[in-house]
Amino acid sequence: MSINDNHGQPKNKDFYNGAWHLTIDNQVIEVTEEVYRAYKQPLWAENKRKEREKRCIISNGRGGTKRCMDDCSTCDNQRTRNVLSLDKFSADGFDVPDSVNIDELLEDKLLLEELYAALDELDPENRRIAELFSMGKTEREISDCIGRSQKTINNRKLKIFAYLKELLKDCE
Repeated sequence: MSINDNHGQPKNKDFYNGAWHLTIDNQVIEVTEEVYRAYKQPLWAENKRKEREKRCIISNGRGGTKRCMDDCSTCDNQRTRNVLSLDKFSADGFDVPDSVNIDELLEDKLLLEELYAALDELDPENRRIAELFSMGKTEREISDCIGRSQKTINNRKLKIFAYLKELLKDCE
């Protein structure tokens, strides 16, 4: 096969003589591109997962994180060579609490989930009132925003909080 015979064809060791080939149990089988991709996709995904696993997690420069794409052989954070630590994470400018109580964190998360579920049960106007209160708005500001009197907002606030307190009393 000359270099020009495969011109315009995919550059892949499994594509030759104008067809896709798979090697299974030391036998080379000619297959369609669709079958080839379906067979190889899980292998490609596993290789990608293993490659990602080796990569460091670094700052994305906007307060979040991303996977490092630099050359691992020159990286001082290479996962297989140096252990990443909270001290290094803190030195990179991230806030790291002195201690984290996993039980409290889990309880807070569960309580928030219950609160969100309870807020979803409110009608839209009452949900908006609760949202505005959570943003620190005064009754007067909320009444202007909603188009109701301040007294109505006060009464609704008391009913909303009593309702939420009743729903969440078993969660504490």
